[in-house]
Amino acid sequence: MVAATLRRLGATVVLACMAAAPVHAADPVGLRILPQATPEHHFGGWRSEGPLIGDAVVPLELGDAIDGATLQLEPADPQARHRVRVQYETSLLLSDEGPHLDLEEWKHCRSGWEDAAPLDGTPHAFVLPVATPEQQACFPDYSQAELERAIAAHPLIGDDPDALQRWIAVSRRPERMAHVAVISTIRVRIEVLRDGRWSEATTVDFKPPLGC
Repeated sequence: MVAATLRRLGATVVLACMAAAPVHAADPVGLRILPQATPEHHFGGWRSEGPLIGDAVVPLELGDAIDGATLQLEPADPQARHRVRVQYETSLLLSDEGPHLDLEEWKHCRSGWEDAAPLDGTPHAFVLPVATPEQQACFPDYSQAELERAIAAHPLIGDDPDALQRWIAVSRRPERMAHVAVISTIRVRIEVLRDGRWSEATTVDFKPPLGC
């Protein structure tokens, strides 16, 4: 009976300690990307509608380029240490000299995570990296049969046999001339340093339009 009482007391102490232990709340952080206009890149700017928690998706307009732009964090805790990491994801599109079929729900190539450089002299500001030609052109191997199955499953094809035949013919052009790998997602992850470890605060998928 004494042992049982001690076990109950021990459990009570453990629960009390757990309740008293500090628990880090979510780390909401607002984001904005400053406008930029250079010979290579143009972007009109973007700002989150308040702090972000979890994932978000932001569609970009045709011609928008956030490569090399300045990202400004607006953290709930200005004293917290943050870092910004970027990943590129590519998709395949079939180009018919203007019209194109986007296979955004098929295979992808995902780059490794790359650190954005802190902007000297500006707190919570980072310069987003510029995608390399290798990152832009990366795409996993695939067979023609796999590609044709993906075309047949595309929602724009549906039950239209003419559309199916057209895009399969486009896909069979010599040397895969109609096959174009493009960056379809620029994934920006904000991480916060807590107790010596980096943890995700929010991730935003910026989605450039495919084709033209």
